[in-house]
Amino acid sequence: MYRLQRSHIASFLLTSSVALGLAPAAQAQGEPMHGMAMHGGAPMMMMRGLNLTDAQRDQVFSIFHEQAPAFHEQMKQVRSARLALMQLAAADSFDDARARQAADAEAKALSGLALLRAQTVHRVREILTPEQRSRLDQLAQRHGRGSR
Repeated sequence: MYRLQRSHIASFLLTSSVALGLAPAAQAQGEPMHGMAMHGGAPMMMMRGLNLTDAQRDQVFSIFHEQAPAFHEQMKQVRSARLALMQLAAADSFDDARARQAADAEAKALSGLALLRAQTVHRVREILTPEQRSRLDQLAQRHGRGSR
């Protein structure tokens, strides 16, 4: 069960970090990340310093698990648009209008990922105590981004 939880959390963190442009391009192509040591710090890594209760950990896992299908779908859209754009760039003749459509589709999918991540972070923050939220904000600032 623990391994399954890590897999779902890893999937969420990968997609949420891609939405923020934190993961390298290879990871944005859907390659798995093991160890979750992402540039800029991963949300779950920061959660470790919050001393979550077992009930809070279960709630965080549940939130991530619920969001996983939506993140997966958005990532499929990102990959599809990115592939179309790369194929257009490699073609013998460049079709600016089609390339713009593919770029717009990728941007829309990335925007959807960013929105999902913001919704998820908000839901997680709701289960934290005021002290835990304050500590999360401190950790996020230390890692160069705000959690709010």
